[in-house]
Amino acid sequence: MESFQQAFEALLALAPGPVFPRARELYLRKYCLEGRDAQDRFRTFLFEEEIQESEGGTVRVSALSFAVVHWQAAQSTPQEYAAYLQQRWQLQPEGLSLEREPWFREGGAFARFQATASYERSPSGELLLGGV
Repeated sequence: MESFQQAFEALLALAPGPVFPRARELYLRKYCLEGRDAQDRFRTFLFEEEIQESEGGTVRVSALSFAVVHWQAAQSTPQEYAAYLQQRWQLQPEGLSLEREPWFREGGAFARFQATASYERSPSGELLLGGV
């Protein structure tokens, strides 16, 4: 099974760049960390990010928060969301909070949480593994 950090990197490797904010937002609301063929009852999405670009053109993305979505279903309990994150990603989510609005395009109820994940890419497009 892929780690949380590996899944985060795989998701961002295919995401539109920061110069295309609307396309990037749509991509990050549509595609989850579990992958395009996800069948899980819960799915994990990048909710909020911080993007920094160095003078040399290296782009660093730091996750600020994630969403765990009860896929096309009603709101679940914080305990069920936390159990899924522990089982799937071995995470003890910080600040897990239930949200009132449904996920993008009626994807289901969700909760937000914080977890550490970062991604760096050089101007050549090469993933910088040492930056994690």
